[in-house]
Amino acid sequence: MRFICDKSYEEDLKLYTEQVLKKSGFSQAGERETMSMADDPEAHSGKKTPGCGNVVAEKLYGDLVFYKKIIRQRPYRDAFELYKRSARINISEDGKWSCQKDAYPLAFWSLGYYLFNYRKGTFLQKCEKIEDIEKMTENERMAVALSLASSCLEYINSAGAMNLIGRIMLEASQSDETYAALSSVIGEEIADRFFAGVSLKTPVCEKPEDCLFISNEFFAAAAREGYVYACNNLAAGEAERIVKCAASGEKVDNEMIDRYTGFLRRSADKYEPYAANRLGLFYLTGEIKSGEGRYVCRDYVSFPKAKEYLKKATLYPDSNSAWAFYNLIKYFPKDYEADIEMLNEHMDYIKRLNKEVYDIAIEL
Repeated sequence: MRFICDKSYEEDLKLYTEQVLKKSGFSQAGERETMSMADDPEAHSGKKTPGCGNVVAEKLYGDLVFYKKIIRQRPYRDAFELYKRSARINISEDGKWSCQKDAYPLAFWSLGYYLFNYRKGTFLQKCEKIEDIEKMTENERMAVALSLASSCLEYINSAGAMNLIGRIMLEASQSDETYAALSSVIGEEIADRFFAGVSLKTPVCEKPEDCLFISNEFFAAAAREGYVYACNNLAAGEAERIVKCAASGEKVDNEMIDRYTGFLRRSADKYEPYAANRLGLFYLTGEIKSGEGRYVCRDYVSFPKAKEYLKKATLYPDSNSAWAFYNLIKYFPKDYEADIEMLNEHMDYIKRLNKEVYDIAIEL
């Protein structure tokens, strides 16, 4: 089910760069120009379609709505429609997905992200209803998402698409039922294939266990591109191995722990709040968690490093940053005793970022 485009998006990208990025950058003026170009058929080098414009601008317009840079009553549904426009996706009455050849491949990944995460996690866990996705079973969503992500990599070296493939293959490795449902698209689009853009050759995939190896290969490829969420996924996999190793009575060596902290550090040093907070907690307690288990290594405890990474988790704030503020208040109370203004400021951040954490923090 590969989605094919004619690369006309390259002309749209050139036009968008010249008319928007070089003139206005990421300013409000640039955002308005993005919206305008997205609706202007004359700004598109492919087929002129009323209501459709420059495919790159359409994708970026979708990002502005998705991340709530532009206020919409139904942001996730509206962003999904913009991504569909950018990808030139058609969905038939019987649920088959296809695209016109003047598509923007990076929008393939955006749609795949929606299909995989809808009602499961991230921003889409509690989003408004999206009818096109509601009509699909979870396995159908993953199959189309896998095809969209692999098709994206045909044209654009997208670390997000690599990470998405890794996540889907990880799920296939954990369930015989999921593997069976996806085995056809895995065989056609993922297994025994060379992905030239990332210099990645995948092996054959004959059983769920093979999916785990392929998953890690894609996570590693995305991590090499600096994609923080792939680094987080690799850290989670390493944590699982460490906890299982300890539970079985085997020795956990320093190399395993260094890999775990290394993956988190690569993400945290790019100001990703989850990884920075997790790394800060590790340096506070020496604890590594995975599922219901944990492993503690006190040799790595360092309060200066802990504070450094907890603070770093607050510099590009999201809901995970609320936990970092909470941990700073909990574990470094002396910093706040002489600065009530800072305490009030950080409590206010917690309240705005994550109400559940705030309810815990007020008990400190």
